[in-house]
Amino acid sequence: MSQIKSNRIIQIVYPLLVYFFVYQLGVSALIDLIGDKYGRLSCLLIAGIVCLIPIYQIFKSVPKLIPENTLSRKLVIQYALWVVFTIFLGLLVNIALSHSPLITESSGFAKSSAILSDGSLLLKILCNCLVIPILEELLMRGIIVGQLYLWHGLLPAIIFSSICFGILHNNIVQFLYAMIIGIALGLMYVKTKRLSLCIIAHCLMNLIVIIFS
Repeated sequence: MSQIKSNRIIQIVYPLLVYFFVYQLGVSALIDLIGDKYGRLSCLLIAGIVCLIPIYQIFKSVPKLIPENTLSRKLVIQYALWVVFTIFLGLLVNIALSHSPLITESSGFAKSSAILSDGSLLLKILCNCLVIPILEELLMRGIIVGQLYLWHGLLPAIIFSSICFGILHNNIVQFLYAMIIGIALGLMYVKTKRLSLCIIAHCLMNLIVIIFS
C-alpha cells in the first residue's frame, strides 16, 4: 500500500518538476541569453515547444479518463455548452480582475504582462493561444486532474490542480484567475472526459483576450 502511495505521489510531482525545470527555468535562461535580441515572448514560445515533448510523453503513459466512443447530438450540445460557459466565465473573471486594485499593486503581474505582450500578433497567437494552452492542459488537466480523479475522486482532483495551476502563474492576479478557470476546466474535463474541449476553451479564452486588448 505504501508503495502504491509513493508511486502516485511521484506520478503527480514528477511532471510538475519537469514543467518547472524545462519551461519556467528555461524561459528565464532564454530571456537572459536571447531575450533582448529576439523578444521575451519568443523565449516563452521556444521553452513551451521544448517542454511539450516530455509532458506529452508523460501524458501518454499515465492513466486517463476515457470518453464515450460515440457522439450523439445531445453530447455535442453539452460539450459546446461547457466550452461556452468556461470561456464566458474566463472573460468575466478577466474583466473583474482588470478593474481591481491588484492590477496596479502586483509587480509580478506587470512583469508577466510585459513578457506576454513582447512580440507580434502572430507570435502572441502562436505562444499564448496555441503552445502554452496545450502545454498547460496536458499537464494540469490531462496528467494531474485525470490521475487524481481516478485515485481520489472529484474534490481532491479539482482543488489540488486548480491551486497548482494558479501557483504556476507566479503572481497574485494570475493566480486568482488561473485558480478560478482551473476549477471550470477541471470540471469540464471530468464531466466530458475530453481533454480536447479544455484545450479549445483555453485557446479561445486567450485569443479573445488578445483580440480585445
